Amino acid sequence: MGRLALTPMGFVRQIRGNKSVISAGKLRMYIAKNLCLVHSHRQFATGLRALCIENGWGFIVKWFSLVFLSIVFLGTAPAQAEYREVSLDNNFQDEIEVAAEDGKRLILFFHQAGCPYCDKMRTRIHPAPAVMDYYSKHFVMMESNIKGNLEVVTPDGDVTTEIGMARKLRVRATPVFAFYDTDGTLALRATGYLDEELFLLAGQYVVDGGKKMGKSFYRYVQEQN
Repeated sequence: MGRLALTPMGFVRQIRGNKSVISAGKLRMYIAKNLCLVHSHRQFATGLRALCIENGWGFIVKWFSLVFLSIVFLGTAPAQAEYREVSLDNNFQDEIEVAAEDGKRLILFFHQAGCPYCDKMRTRIHPAPAVMDYYSKHFVMMESNIKGNLEVVTPDGDVTTEIGMARKLRVRATPVFAFYDTDGTLALRATGYLDEELFLLAGQYVVDGGKKMGKSFYRYVQEQN
């Protein structure tokens, strides 16, 4: 286990100093980078209590949830990195920013209950070794239920529900994969089941900047074959 990059109070001060960007994504980043082991620390507890007063008790629930998850995942580090994540606050505009700071892009995976091809993507394609290797280096993927009622912040900053976001983006059939570039622009929208080769090509198309070059995904795929 590596040493702490920050002292406990230093960690608290960094969060407090970045109050304007406090979010689930930002906290996840701070924890992943700076919190390898949690120790009992009176000053740390005092600092967290002050943050609760400033940000509300919902903050501390999210914070400790993130600490717990970080300990679990850091303590049981898998052989391969995981690119599939869950947003605790469904602020996808912020998640794009967080991913970009790590040199990655956000993918929104739109699904719904009873979608067989969504399940096939989850069980057959997403965990494939080649996909895991490439996508963990370049992407963060999060899911959204097109019939869900959770409040979300869309990639362009609108506050709505999962249903509202699906309607806004005209997502009707599933699965749909919306790839966002680091600047928040939609780089690719892929609908339907994608086999392993096509899913990898979709990621490569986005990373290579296919849309910015004025090249369609269809043409990009043809050029690769």
